[in-house]
Amino acid sequence: MLAVGRDYPPVAPHLTVRSASAAMAFYRVAFDAVERRCLAGRDGVVVHAEIMINRGLIVLSDARAACSATAAPTPECATPVSLRLMLSGPAQVDAWYARAVSNGAAPDMAPTSAYWGLRFAAVRDPFGHRWILQARTEAE
Repeated sequence: MLAVGRDYPPVAPHLTVRSASAAMAFYRVAFDAVERRCLAGRDGVVVHAEIMINRGLIVLSDARAACSATAAPTPECATPVSLRLMLSGPAQVDAWYARAVSNGAAPDMAPTSAYWGLRFAAVRDPFGHRWILQARTEAE
């Protein structure tokens, strides 16, 4: 039996997407995602999948047309929620941004260094979710 939920962090975002399999493949290439588990229903639809990105857990599932409460966002009608990844250094922000864009993410904000000590960038993935990539530019 699949032991879902026994090792969850206090907060784990759940992303509904048009194709969980395609999203997992994109996140693997763009953000070094590692699959923890993937559970498909008898119809092949992904009902529960878990990936780790930057030591954080993200849960995914395919959108169900019969349930509008879990409708997937689209690039044209995206979700207002952003996922923020704190990376280990400024070079990672640039690298992850470039990798995401070269694999199909839409650039939302090019990498920039802010006066308050962060390098950050933003992309919108092919599934309608916005990702903010950031790292400290100065030592604490």
